[in-house]
Amino acid sequence: MIIRIIFAAFVGISFTLSSLSPAFSSDFLVTPPPKSMDKYYAETGKVSDWIIQMQKMSTAFSAISVSLDKKNWNVAEKNAELFFESYQKASKMIPEWKEEFNLKAANELKESVQTKNMEKLGTATEALEKTCSHCHMKNNNSVWVRYHWPSTETIKVLDPHEEKELSYEEYMGKLSDSLKRISVNFEQNDFQQAWKALDIFTKRITSLRSVCSKCHVTEWTKSSVSVKDFFVGEDILNSLQEIKKGFATGEPSEEEFNKNIAYINKRSCKMCHLVHQPTAAIQKAWKQKD
Repeated sequence: MIIRIIFAAFVGISFTLSSLSPAFSSDFLVTPPPKSMDKYYAETGKVSDWIIQMQKMSTAFSAISVSLDKKNWNVAEKNAELFFESYQKASKMIPEWKEEFNLKAANELKESVQTKNMEKLGTATEALEKTCSHCHMKNNNSVWVRYHWPSTETIKVLDPHEEKELSYEEYMGKLSDSLKRISVNFEQNDFQQAWKALDIFTKRITSLRSVCSKCHVTEWTKSSVSVKDFFVGEDILNSLQEIKKGFATGEPSEEEFNKNIAYINKRSCKMCHLVHQPTAAIQKAWKQKD
Protein backbone atom coordinates (compact mmCIF):
# COMPACT_ATOMS: atom_id res chain seq x y z
CA MET A 1 0.00 0.00 0.00
CA ILE A 2 3.01 2.33 0.15
CA ILE A 3 2.53 3.99 -3.22
CA ARG A 4 -1.17 4.61 -2.64
CA ILE A 5 -0.46 6.05 0.81
CA ILE A 6 2.05 8.44 -0.70
CA PHE A 7 -0.52 9.62 -3.20
CA ALA A 8 -3.08 10.17 -0.44
CA ALA A 9 -0.61 12.22 1.53
CA PHE A 10 -0.06 14.56 -1.40
CA VAL A 11 -3.66 15.14 -2.37
CA GLY A 12 -4.94 15.27 1.19
CA ILE A 13 -2.67 18.05 2.37
CA SER A 14 -4.66 20.73 4.18
CA PHE A 15 -3.66 23.77 2.15
CA THR A 16 -4.70 22.24 -1.20
CA LEU A 17 -6.90 24.78 -3.00
CA SER A 18 -8.80 22.39 -5.22
CA SER A 19 -9.49 18.68 -5.52
CA LEU A 20 -8.54 17.23 -8.85
CA SER A 21 -9.89 13.93 -10.18
CA PRO A 22 -7.47 12.51 -12.75
CA ALA A 23 -9.13 10.39 -15.40
CA PHE A 24 -7.77 7.60 -17.54
CA SER A 25 -8.03 7.94 -21.29
CA SER A 26 -10.16 5.42 -23.14
CA ASP A 27 -7.00 3.81 -24.53
CA PHE A 28 -5.30 3.50 -21.12
CA LEU A 29 -2.39 1.05 -21.27
CA VAL A 30 -0.43 -0.65 -18.50
CA THR A 31 3.12 -0.51 -19.84
CA PRO A 32 6.21 -1.93 -18.10
CA PRO A 33 8.22 0.43 -15.88
CA PRO A 34 11.57 1.70 -17.24
CA LYS A 35 14.47 -0.74 -16.96
CA SER A 36 16.38 1.88 -14.96
CA MET A 37 13.99 1.15 -12.08
CA ASP A 38 15.14 -2.47 -11.76
CA LYS A 39 18.20 -1.57 -9.70
CA TYR A 40 16.02 -0.10 -6.94
CA TYR A 41 14.24 -3.45 -6.55
CA ALA A 42 17.28 -5.69 -7.02
CA GLU A 43 17.34 -7.08 -3.47
CA THR A 44 14.38 -9.29 -2.63
CA GLY A 45 12.88 -8.54 0.77
CA LYS A 46 14.52 -5.13 1.01
CA VAL A 47 12.44 -1.95 0.85
CA SER A 48 13.15 -0.27 -2.48
CA ASP A 49 15.37 2.82 -2.44
CA TRP A 50 12.75 4.39 -4.70
CA ILE A 51 10.04 3.81 -2.10
CA ILE A 52 12.28 5.17 0.64
CA GLN A 53 12.79 8.34 -1.37
CA MET A 54 9.06 8.67 -2.01
CA GLN A 55 8.41 8.30 1.72
CA LYS A 56 10.90 11.06 2.56
CA MET A 57 9.29 13.34 0.03
CA SER A 58 5.76 12.57 1.17
CA THR A 59 6.55 12.93 4.87
CA ALA A 60 8.24 16.30 4.33
CA PHE A 61 5.30 17.52 2.26
CA SER A 62 2.78 16.50 4.92
CA ALA A 63 4.94 18.01 7.65
CA ILE A 64 4.68 21.40 5.93
CA SER A 65 0.91 21.27 6.29
CA VAL A 66 1.02 20.13 9.92
CA SER A 67 3.51 22.89 10.79
CA LEU A 68 1.43 25.57 9.11
CA ASP A 69 -1.67 24.41 10.96
CA LYS A 70 0.28 25.14 14.15
CA LYS A 71 1.59 28.45 12.77
CA ASN A 72 5.10 27.09 13.19
CA TRP A 73 6.80 28.70 10.20
CA ASN A 74 10.33 27.74 11.22
CA VAL A 75 9.54 24.02 11.14
CA ALA A 76 7.49 24.46 7.96
CA GLU A 77 10.47 26.14 6.31
CA LYS A 78 12.81 23.29 7.27
CA ASN A 79 10.40 20.73 5.86
CA ALA A 80 9.89 22.76 2.69
CA GLU A 81 13.66 22.68 2.16
CA LEU A 82 13.73 18.94 2.88
CA PHE A 83 10.86 18.37 0.46
CA PHE A 84 12.60 20.30 -2.30
CA GLU A 85 15.85 18.34 -1.81
CA SER A 86 13.98 15.02 -1.78
CA TYR A 87 11.94 16.02 -4.83
CA GLN A 88 15.10 16.98 -6.71
CA LYS A 89 16.78 13.68 -5.89
CA ALA A 90 13.72 11.65 -6.90
CA SER A 91 13.54 13.49 -10.23
CA LYS A 92 17.01 12.15 -11.11
CA MET A 93 16.50 8.54 -10.02
CA ILE A 94 14.43 7.44 -13.03
CA PRO A 95 15.71 9.33 -16.11
CA GLU A 96 12.73 8.22 -18.21
CA TRP A 97 10.38 9.92 -15.76
CA LYS A 98 12.15 13.26 -15.44
CA GLU A 99 9.29 15.02 -17.26
CA GLU A 100 6.89 13.83 -14.57
CA PHE A 101 8.50 16.20 -12.04
CA ASN A 102 7.71 19.90 -11.78
CA LEU A 103 10.91 21.29 -10.27
CA LYS A 104 9.74 24.86 -10.78
CA ALA A 105 6.64 24.26 -8.65
CA ALA A 106 8.71 22.46 -6.00
CA ASN A 107 11.05 25.45 -5.78
CA GLU A 108 8.12 27.86 -5.64
CA LEU A 109 6.65 25.82 -2.78
CA LYS A 110 9.89 26.20 -0.84
CA GLU A 111 10.10 29.95 -1.56
CA SER A 112 6.45 30.55 -0.68
CA VAL A 113 7.00 29.06 2.77
CA GLN A 114 10.15 31.11 3.24
CA THR A 115 8.31 34.33 2.32
CA LYS A 116 5.04 33.29 4.00
CA ASN A 117 3.21 33.87 0.73
CA MET A 118 0.02 31.82 1.10
CA GLU A 119 -1.26 32.61 -2.40
CA LYS A 120 1.94 31.40 -4.02
CA LEU A 121 1.91 28.43 -1.66
CA GLY A 122 -1.53 27.39 -2.87
CA THR A 123 -0.58 27.75 -6.53
CA ALA A 124 2.57 25.66 -6.09
CA THR A 125 0.67 23.00 -4.18
CA GLU A 126 -1.96 22.72 -6.90
CA ALA A 127 0.73 22.37 -9.57
CA LEU A 128 2.50 19.65 -7.61
CA GLU A 129 -0.78 17.86 -7.03
CA LYS A 130 -1.33 17.68 -10.77
CA THR A 131 2.10 16.24 -11.53
CA CYS A 132 2.05 13.75 -8.65
CA SER A 133 -1.45 12.64 -9.54
CA HIS A 134 -0.58 12.23 -13.22
CA CYS A 135 2.55 10.18 -12.51
CA HIS A 136 0.88 7.92 -9.96
CA MET A 137 -2.19 7.26 -12.08
CA LYS A 138 0.02 6.53 -15.09
CA ASN A 139 2.70 4.38 -13.43
CA ASN A 140 1.45 2.90 -10.13
CA ASN A 141 -0.18 -0.16 -11.67
CA SER A 142 2.84 -1.12 -13.74
CA VAL A 143 5.19 -0.74 -10.75
CA TRP A 144 2.98 -3.01 -8.65
CA VAL A 145 2.76 -5.62 -11.39
CA ARG A 146 6.50 -5.63 -12.08
CA TYR A 147 7.95 -5.47 -8.58
CA HIS A 148 5.29 -6.38 -6.01
CA TRP A 149 3.72 -9.46 -7.62
CA PRO A 150 6.09 -12.40 -8.20
CA SER A 151 5.57 -14.21 -11.47
CA THR A 152 3.88 -17.61 -11.25
CA GLU A 153 6.29 -18.82 -13.93
CA THR A 154 8.90 -19.43 -11.22
CA ILE A 155 6.57 -21.71 -9.23
CA LYS A 156 6.79 -25.49 -9.44
CA VAL A 157 4.16 -27.73 -7.84
CA LEU A 158 4.30 -31.43 -7.00
CA ASP A 159 1.09 -33.01 -8.26
CA PRO A 160 -0.06 -35.42 -5.51
CA HIS A 161 -2.05 -37.49 -8.02
CA GLU A 162 0.47 -37.92 -10.85
CA GLU A 163 3.40 -37.63 -8.43
CA LYS A 164 5.45 -35.40 -10.67
CA GLU A 165 6.52 -31.75 -10.66
CA LEU A 166 4.49 -29.40 -12.82
CA SER A 167 4.58 -25.73 -13.66
CA TYR A 168 2.01 -23.62 -11.85
CA GLU A 169 0.02 -23.13 -15.06
CA GLU A 170 -0.02 -26.87 -15.78
CA TYR A 171 -1.06 -27.65 -12.23
CA MET A 172 -3.93 -25.17 -12.28
CA GLY A 173 -5.11 -26.66 -15.55
CA LYS A 174 -5.22 -30.13 -14.03
CA LEU A 175 -6.92 -28.78 -10.90
CA SER A 176 -9.62 -27.23 -13.07
CA ASP A 177 -10.01 -30.41 -15.13
CA SER A 178 -10.47 -32.61 -12.05
CA LEU A 179 -13.15 -30.22 -10.70
CA LYS A 180 -15.04 -30.32 -14.01
CA ARG A 181 -14.89 -34.12 -14.07
CA ILE A 182 -16.76 -34.25 -10.77
CA SER A 183 -19.72 -32.36 -12.25
CA VAL A 184 -19.68 -34.08 -15.64
CA ASN A 185 -19.68 -37.55 -14.12
CA PHE A 186 -22.38 -36.54 -11.63
CA GLU A 187 -24.62 -35.27 -14.45
CA GLN A 188 -24.13 -38.62 -16.20
CA ASN A 189 -25.08 -40.46 -12.98
CA ASP A 190 -21.66 -42.08 -12.93
CA PHE A 191 -21.15 -41.59 -9.21
CA GLN A 192 -18.19 -43.96 -9.04
CA GLN A 193 -16.16 -41.84 -11.47
CA ALA A 194 -17.47 -38.65 -9.84
CA TRP A 195 -16.17 -39.96 -6.48
CA LYS A 196 -12.80 -40.74 -8.06
CA ALA A 197 -12.58 -37.24 -9.56
CA LEU A 198 -13.59 -35.79 -6.20
CA ASP A 199 -10.69 -37.56 -4.46
CA ILE A 200 -8.22 -36.31 -7.07
CA PHE A 201 -9.51 -32.74 -6.85
CA THR A 202 -9.44 -32.82 -3.04
CA LYS A 203 -5.79 -33.90 -3.07
CA ARG A 204 -4.87 -31.22 -5.59
CA ILE A 205 -6.67 -28.32 -3.94
CA THR A 206 -5.28 -29.31 -0.53
CA SER A 207 -1.76 -29.29 -1.99
CA LEU A 208 -2.50 -25.86 -3.42
CA ARG A 209 -2.40 -24.52 0.14
CA SER A 210 1.40 -24.87 0.29
CA VAL A 211 1.79 -23.00 -3.00
CA CYS A 212 0.64 -19.80 -1.28
CA SER A 213 3.78 -19.80 0.84
CA LYS A 214 5.98 -19.59 -2.26
CA CYS A 215 5.00 -15.91 -2.56
CA HIS A 216 3.53 -15.08 0.85
CA VAL A 217 6.66 -16.07 2.75
CA THR A 218 6.33 -13.51 5.57
CA GLU A 219 2.64 -14.12 6.16
CA TRP A 220 3.18 -17.87 6.19
CA THR A 221 5.94 -17.55 8.78
CA LYS A 222 3.75 -15.48 11.08
CA SER A 223 0.75 -17.77 10.83
CA SER A 224 0.43 -20.97 8.84
CA VAL A 225 -3.29 -20.37 8.30
CA SER A 226 -3.21 -16.68 7.40
CA VAL A 227 -2.92 -17.19 3.65
CA LYS A 228 -4.35 -20.59 2.79
CA ASP A 229 -7.67 -19.85 4.51
CA PHE A 230 -8.48 -17.15 1.97
CA PHE A 231 -9.15 -19.56 -0.89
CA VAL A 232 -8.54 -23.07 0.45
CA GLY A 233 -9.92 -22.82 3.94
CA GLU A 234 -11.76 -25.36 6.03
CA ASP A 235 -15.03 -24.18 4.50
CA ILE A 236 -13.89 -25.46 1.08
CA LEU A 237 -12.71 -28.78 2.49
CA ASN A 238 -16.00 -29.11 4.39
CA SER A 239 -17.95 -28.59 1.16
CA LEU A 240 -15.92 -31.35 -0.49
CA GLN A 241 -16.62 -33.61 2.46
CA GLU A 242 -20.35 -32.93 2.17
CA ILE A 243 -20.24 -33.94 -1.49
CA LYS A 244 -18.45 -37.15 -0.55
CA LYS A 245 -21.06 -37.94 2.09
CA GLY A 246 -23.73 -37.54 -0.55
CA PHE A 247 -21.93 -39.95 -2.88
CA ALA A 248 -21.65 -42.45 -0.02
CA THR A 249 -25.44 -42.69 0.19
CA GLY A 250 -25.61 -44.01 -3.36
CA GLU A 251 -28.36 -41.48 -4.12
CA PRO A 252 -26.76 -38.03 -3.72
CA SER A 253 -29.03 -34.99 -3.70
CA GLU A 254 -28.65 -32.95 -6.87
CA GLU A 255 -29.63 -29.79 -4.99
CA GLU A 256 -27.01 -30.31 -2.27
CA PHE A 257 -24.36 -31.29 -4.81
CA ASN A 258 -24.94 -28.18 -6.93
CA LYS A 259 -24.96 -25.97 -3.83
CA ASN A 260 -21.57 -27.24 -2.68
CA ILE A 261 -19.99 -27.15 -6.14
CA ALA A 262 -21.25 -23.59 -6.64
CA TYR A 263 -19.77 -22.57 -3.28
CA ILE A 264 -16.35 -23.98 -4.21
CA ASN A 265 -16.45 -22.30 -7.62
CA LYS A 266 -17.43 -18.93 -6.18
CA ARG A 267 -15.54 -18.84 -2.88
CA SER A 268 -12.32 -20.53 -3.95
CA CYS A 269 -11.80 -20.53 -7.72
CA LYS A 270 -13.43 -17.23 -8.65
CA MET A 271 -12.10 -15.25 -5.69
CA CYS A 272 -8.54 -16.46 -6.25
CA HIS A 273 -8.76 -15.65 -9.97
CA LEU A 274 -10.11 -12.15 -9.28
CA VAL A 275 -7.07 -11.42 -7.11
CA HIS A 276 -4.30 -13.06 -9.15
CA GLN A 277 -5.30 -13.41 -12.81
CA PRO A 278 -5.21 -9.72 -13.88
CA THR A 279 -1.59 -9.33 -12.76
CA ALA A 280 -0.57 -12.67 -14.27
CA ALA A 281 -2.19 -11.72 -17.58
CA ILE A 282 -0.32 -8.40 -17.71
CA GLN A 283 3.00 -10.07 -16.87
CA LYS A 284 2.43 -12.67 -19.57
CA ALA A 285 1.56 -10.01 -22.15
CA TRP A 286 4.73 -8.07 -21.30
CA LYS A 287 6.85 -11.20 -21.69
CA GLN A 288 5.30 -12.05 -25.07
CA LYS A 289 5.94 -8.50 -26.25
CA ASP A 290 9.58 -8.70 -25.16
